Amino acid sequence: MNNPKKNRYLLLWALLALTLILSYSGIQLRVTNESHNNAVITTIDYKEFAKSANSANIDLDKILLRLQDSGVKNVAVNELTLRDLAYNGDIYISSYGDFASLTRTLSPQIWADAMKAIGSTPISPSNLAVVTGDPAVAAFLKERLGSRFLPNELISFTLAGKSYFIINSQLSPINIELNPADKNKAVSKDLDARLGFDEKVLKQLKASGFNIILRPGNNLGSNTQYLAEYERAVADYGVKYLIFAGNDLSGAPNHLEWVENLVKKHGLIVGIIETSAQLQYVTQNGLDELMQSAGYPINRVYSTSNDEFVQDIDERYYRWVRGVIDRGIRIMYVVPFKDQKVSFSKNLDNTVDTIGKFHATIAEKGYSIDQPLQLLSAKIPGQTHRLLVALSLLLAGTLYLLYLFRPRLKPVWLASWLVLGTLICIAINIVLSADFSKLYALAAAILYPSFSSLVLLLYLKKNREKPFLLQLMVSLAIILGINSLGMYTVVTSLADIRYIMNVYIFSGVKMAFILPLLLFFVNYVSCMVGFTDFKNNTIQFLQDKPSYLVLLMGMVGVLAIYYYLGRSGNAVVSVSSLEIRLREILESLFLARPRFKELLIGYPSLFAMVYLYRKYQYDAILLVLGLGVMMGSISMVNSFSHVFTTVMVSANRTLAGLLTGTVVGLVGLLVIWAGEWVVGRYSSQIR
Repeated sequence: MNNPKKNRYLLLWALLALTLILSYSGIQLRVTNESHNNAVITTIDYKEFAKSANSANIDLDKILLRLQDSGVKNVAVNELTLRDLAYNGDIYISSYGDFASLTRTLSPQIWADAMKAIGSTPISPSNLAVVTGDPAVAAFLKERLGSRFLPNELISFTLAGKSYFIINSQLSPINIELNPADKNKAVSKDLDARLGFDEKVLKQLKASGFNIILRPGNNLGSNTQYLAEYERAVADYGVKYLIFAGNDLSGAPNHLEWVENLVKKHGLIVGIIETSAQLQYVTQNGLDELMQSAGYPINRVYSTSNDEFVQDIDERYYRWVRGVIDRGIRIMYVVPFKDQKVSFSKNLDNTVDTIGKFHATIAEKGYSIDQPLQLLSAKIPGQTHRLLVALSLLLAGTLYLLYLFRPRLKPVWLASWLVLGTLICIAINIVLSADFSKLYALAAAILYPSFSSLVLLLYLKKNREKPFLLQLMVSLAIILGINSLGMYTVVTSLADIRYIMNVYIFSGVKMAFILPLLLFFVNYVSCMVGFTDFKNNTIQFLQDKPSYLVLLMGMVGVLAIYYYLGRSGNAVVSVSSLEIRLREILESLFLARPRFKELLIGYPSLFAMVYLYRKYQYDAILLVLGLGVMMGSISMVNSFSHVFTTVMVSANRTLAGLLTGTVVGLVGLLVIWAGEWVVGRYSSQIR
């Protein structure tokens, strides 16, 4: 017999599938970009390795050869600074106050001549004074300082065969760390000035077969002639990557167009630096404007200096591997280890060895370590795409409400609701052209896990007498099938490069973790209690004497919720050494390790729920273990909400979760069967 209600549901499911299929352009864009972003490059910090080699009394060239043998093809070069020249013994540098005091006391005649050269120009005691007796160094300083400071900001003169330079301009300390805003890093408080790139170093590195990554930084002087030096370096040494140093981009804030033109003209890729907290990227003045105007020619950078709190070398290595696989890092920026318990030479050995081990693992995982990075598409899905995603959520939400409340609606009312919703979606996405992509992803992350649990409860309630294996297979299909719609929606909503590179982040993670749990209680009341009799049934349930099975499951459920909430977002529950070891084992077996919320909570709860509910038919079984299933469902969709993780990695993680979760679920069933046997035997002995 024809069922009009069932036909309406089938029509809505068909329309939902159609809208999701038609919104494929988003997921196509993301997967295409990710397929072109499979190379990983490792670059070392030349200055840091040079200092460590000096401290270890080791020839830097030998270290560079070992690094090449370990697969390193790129070297990041910072600009030379006044403090670098002083470190190398090429200049003497001090504050102007110290310079004046020392010279006036020890060399009165030189001080008198210096005062004639300085004249009446007022100079702050904090400004820097530089002295050198090397003509080549003096010529270098005259050229480089002269292109960065105007004549009124730079006073220079020669006395008794020595060249003097006084920088009469505001300076600041130069922090070479990749995260200059990190307050936990020890930084120099000495004023300094950048002098551009050392041509001798660039030539040597190029001749040795290294690719050069430039790290230009801003200058506080008023002269901008120095900017032309960067283009010469880019052109002469075939530079393809820039990682800006300091808090400001070169030329910021008033001369950014020059850097924008440089990036566009030479097809450069700009490295954006992940913060030490692994959230978004380090803010640098002018970076946002550059990314937007140049069409997001960017890739993500991870600095190994963020690992310095990690004492175990293997843990450092695993952090690097997880950075590539879990967080989409493609530029590994390596500085020498600084473990104070071992020598400089041992730290260098450990660093080189870890790089080699890292390269071997990443290559085994399917990433290229000897190819350059590619420029990715900066295309952004348009209005039609966002409209289709919005319509899919309208249809999915309508289906959820129909399954939840099961209203007796006339077709005209349902049609009116859908027409009204469609008009609203058109107004938002086409007329207003508003971009609510993040809101759509959040809605999917909340809706689909909730929807899957509702359909699962309805199925188990109506099919109690079906064979266990059939129930289990159908339950798995419901959970995976409906949640896969949520995964698809999240991916196609957050598809463009701004999300892949973590420029824009997925908002509402905590809501996506908690709201589906709350909605599960609504689902349970709808299926097992009924909204009209909710109060009476609740009172009756609380007055009834619960079975030991329900009490045991309740205790397990409380522990699961504690673990789930404690390990979601900012972890409250610490990671045990056993769990760390399990992670390492799983990471060696799979491309990406499955989530423990799925393999330890979600799938075991599903297996146990289907078996126990079919056999004992306590509704409370669905309430307690259904929460565990919901936690696994939320985790599945949440994996795809980590947009900087590739779709392929998230899919592999979900598949790994299914495989390992099935094993753990079967083990859980064996434990239940063993418990039933023990209880049954104990009960028979008592009788």
